[in-house]
Amino acid sequence: MTRRALASVAAGAAVGGAIAIAAKHHQFRASAAADARAVLGQALDGLGADALKARRAQLPPPIQRHLAYAITPHAPATRTARLRHEGTFRTGPEQRWFPISGEQYFSIAHPGFVWFAGMQVAPLLWIQARDRLVGGRGDMLVKPLSAFAIADASGPEIDQGAALRWLAESVWFPYAFAGDAIEWASIDDHSARASLRHMGLPVNAVFEVDQEGRIAALHAERYRDLGGGRSALTPWSGRYTDYREFDGFRVPSGVEVTWNLPEGPFSYARFHITALEYNVTEPF
Repeated sequence: MTRRALASVAAGAAVGGAIAIAAKHHQFRASAAADARAVLGQALDGLGADALKARRAQLPPPIQRHLAYAITPHAPATRTARLRHEGTFRTGPEQRWFPISGEQYFSIAHPGFVWFAGMQVAPLLWIQARDRLVGGRGDMLVKPLSAFAIADASGPEIDQGAALRWLAESVWFPYAFAGDAIEWASIDDHSARASLRHMGLPVNAVFEVDQEGRIAALHAERYRDLGGGRSALTPWSGRYTDYREFDGFRVPSGVEVTWNLPEGPFSYARFHITALEYNVTEPF
């Protein structure tokens, strides 16, 4: 075979590979969009001013202060939320940060979400991930180039982690704090403990609220994968920054998520919200 013929074959193979990758990417996104529609479509109940009025006196003082700050007079009652984010992510304390972008869809009165994102780890290599909580059950799927799974996890520990993620991210839809899904306990004037009414392993977190009413941080224990089928409860925290107003709600547009390991903190996700909308029942 001549050099020109070899080059032609190689070019054809590259084009074929690119087409296959594009097809797998489309399949993954279509599957994630179907999950998003399911979460959004099942969110039949909403939360608004009436729910907050009925429960306000039962909420810890720092949470009352937060909701007074976060919910403006023109904020709508909400059933669903959807957001887009940019940011960086890494898989280990010694790994470098990689760019990531994603979308997430939430039901508010009854905890549920689906998140999917793409992370570029090399010039021609993308990893796609989907995390979800549906009907109290969580699962996570990770695929390079969307072609085959390198992680497909489920079980009680994943359920707990997904439910805790919803609780941590409820800062983006503040009326959830007045819903029946969350039980509150006072700690002091700057913190309160939230417990999710969830069938399964306990889901608890402590929210820190500053004097202005902004939630500054969350602290919890979440199951962390140790490899070999093992996991362990590990201190886990989030820091919320850069408050902005979206459709009548003042919420953080920045978040950094950290595992607090014995050898030191391991920050692994830094996201910045670029779009946040409520009561939309279709994916972006």
